[in-house]
Amino acid sequence: MKSPFRFLAIAVAMMLLVPTVPLAQEPMRYLLRAGTSIPLVTAQPLSSKTHVKGDLVKLKTAADIMVDGHVVIPKGAEVVGQVVEARAKGAMGMNGKLALRPLYIRMGDDFVRMGGAVSEKGSVTAGAVIGLAVLSPGFTGRSAVIPEGTALEASVEHGIALSEVTLAVPRN
Repeated sequence: MKSPFRFLAIAVAMMLLVPTVPLAQEPMRYLLRAGTSIPLVTAQPLSSKTHVKGDLVKLKTAADIMVDGHVVIPKGAEVVGQVVEARAKGAMGMNGKLALRPLYIRMGDDFVRMGGAVSEKGSVTAGAVIGLAVLSPGFTGRSAVIPEGTALEASVEHGIALSEVTLAVPRN
């Protein structure tokens, strides 16, 4: 007669022979708090001559954004901004004006909403405006220009949990 333990021993042996597949671990998530400062730079030259209110513009992060010693947003990550004010140069020395604000960074399926703004006015001295207006009635002001690489400071509008992009050595 066969022992009832023989069946159990065979089942256990078969389980030991089947390779086990480790369960996939969830990536670590780090909280990027509201108000966290994010240094940005313009990724293209901007001008009141070519941009109008509502235009979307490219910005990028100027440094790695770290949380608990881990990079959650890498330097150079693309940021979407928007022109919020654009005024072309005008007659009689009226200068152009250009203002923009960062909107968001897309990190995979997550959107980091941003706040902050930068603006630029075309500049011409008052003396030059008066002198040139008298001598040349067709004188106009200057266009506002924000060169590529112009630094601006933004901040996180709403806290969000992000997965780390790369493992970084904690900074001292």
